[in-house]
Amino acid sequence: MTLHMQNSKNFYETKCRQISRTKRHEKLISENIRLGKNVKIRENAIIRDNVVIGDDVTIFPNVYIGENTHIGEGSTIQYGAFIEHDCNIGKHTRIGTNAVLRRETNIGDNSIFGSLSASEGKNWIGNNVLIHSQCHLTSGLIIEDWVFVAPEFVGANDPDMLHGRRHLKKFVPKAPRIKFGTGIAVNVTVLPGVVIGRECIIGAHSIVTKDVPDFSIAYGVPAKVAKTVDEKWKLPEELYQEFRRRVTEEDLAKFLDKVLSDYRQ
Repeated sequence: MTLHMQNSKNFYETKCRQISRTKRHEKLISENIRLGKNVKIRENAIIRDNVVIGDDVTIFPNVYIGENTHIGEGSTIQYGAFIEHDCNIGKHTRIGTNAVLRRETNIGDNSIFGSLSASEGKNWIGNNVLIHSQCHLTSGLIIEDWVFVAPEFVGANDPDMLHGRRHLKKFVPKAPRIKFGTGIAVNVTVLPGVVIGRECIIGAHSIVTKDVPDFSIAYGVPAKVAKTVDEKWKLPEELYQEFRRRVTEEDLAKFLDKVLSDYRQ
């Protein structure tokens, strides 16, 4: 069953009748949400309070969307995706089947977050980013525009592995950062605090333990820089300049400061 909502009033009336018929104790879709035009919500979707959904969004069956989450126009949330509270998903972005976005995950426009991938929350993901299937994004991770991440990526944010030992030291995440236009091949692990520079290429099965300079090709265990990216593989400069106009270093610093402040309290 697909509900085509031309306005929220018709949608609420339809949904309330459905809930009444099934004698549910809790409403599947809150009445306190904002819906754009031509939104399609499939069966068994759960949408909590203060969610804002833009025009022409499609939400597949069995999706969960937590409080205060915003979804931009033209985006698609595929079957079984679980989106916690206070997430922001841009325009024309796709969230894959059974993906998990924990609280305060931010994803830009025209991006893809692949099936079975998980964001541990408090992440910043830019525009035109492709994160493939079965990737793990640790809290505090920054991924800038036009980055490609192949399957089985893992980012780490705890250099001391403090589980069970937080009486010794307070945990403050130290996540990696992946800069504009970088491509990461399959089964790559990036260790805490590592910065991968602009338009790098990281080879398959690498473990990145140290910062990688801009325009570098690196691979291995541990990853080492082998050479520089050829000019023909570089993205047009105007794409980079557009990104810098939209997002400054100060913006990203403020994001990180907010993430870290939550742990310092």
